[in-house]
Amino acid sequence: MKEQESSDQAKALLKKYLEGQCTPEEEQQVLRWFYVQDQPEGDPLTKEYRAGLASRINTKLEEQLFNETTPTVRRLTWFRSKWMVAAMLVAVSGFGLWMYNSLSPSDHRLQELAAEVPSHDKTFHNDILPGGHYAKIITPKGEEQPLADPFVQRLEQSSDQQGKNFLVDVPKAGSYTIILEDGTKVWLNASTKLSYPRHFESDQRQVALSGEAYFEVAKDANRPFRINANGTTIEVLGTTFNVNAYHDEVATSLVEGSVKVLKGGKQTIIKPGQQATTSLTNDIKVTTTDLAKNTAWQRDEFYFDGSNFSDISLQIARWYNVEFENMETIGTNSTYKGSISRNSRLSEVLQILALATGRKFDIIGRKVIIQ
Repeated sequence: MKEQESSDQAKALLKKYLEGQCTPEEEQQVLRWFYVQDQPEGDPLTKEYRAGLASRINTKLEEQLFNETTPTVRRLTWFRSKWMVAAMLVAVSGFGLWMYNSLSPSDHRLQELAAEVPSHDKTFHNDILPGGHYAKIITPKGEEQPLADPFVQRLEQSSDQQGKNFLVDVPKAGSYTIILEDGTKVWLNASTKLSYPRHFESDQRQVALSGEAYFEVAKDANRPFRINANGTTIEVLGTTFNVNAYHDEVATSLVEGSVKVLKGGKQTIIKPGQQATTSLTNDIKVTTTDLAKNTAWQRDEFYFDGSNFSDISLQIARWYNVEFENMETIGTNSTYKGSISRNSRLSEVLQILALATGRKFDIIGRKVIIQ
């Protein structure tokens, strides 16, 4: 019955959109569905697909949703080519089923991140699904809005919000991608916060980060892009790099271009393949780094190459929103090598770690027990 009701609602919504009578929220529901249909066959989370994800989303939203000057007639022309496909899918309740799932309350979407599920393996009491796309945004007025889809958000800003910052808050088991006003793309890892203005100043671009993010900074020779992270400043004109600022130490890994790192009156410039690490002592240590490892999360991978078990457990804990018990039973100097998709169930990750460590693991609720 609910599926039929959802199908009827979907049909009515599509008709309403075709006639140009949708609210902005309803328009987003329709466009999100079309975005889903544009995904290539097979795994939608391949490296090649993800590489152009933010750009395609931004272009679609700019052209179809946020371009207020676009005449209604033009939008309807674009829509008619999709209408035949939509009508066919509505006939089999495809769109209805999608809409039924996507229109669920935002708090339900949050609960679905790293959800507890029955285990297929008797080794574990239960299993946990991987995290997913979710964040919330806090406006300068303190209003919170959930961001439950991997869509770039172009929020309206009133005059009294000029110069004030928005805050994107990604919880444990979440990740999110955002495109800033200048075109800079930012991938946010779990347990990460990014503070940014709706419009950058005329002489500089400045954001604040806590957690981990992968930046593709749009080039602008006249406006340096600065990231403030736990007392460290990272300054660029346009480049690609990863910043890990979960703790007092801040690690900046450069993929391409050049980056200036400043801390406590000291500064250094790093080259591609190098990592600058700052500490509470204001020292800046520059080393050659493994970019494949440091940026693996952005490719939806766990990549363990010489990481000690403490580092590995922190990555897993953030993505699956779990706690490890009996950590002291595994030596901190032991290292483990390998990789696995972050789209795996927790049990699959632990099975690989069991082979590497020679120890047994169990999952009880949201706790990982090392036996």
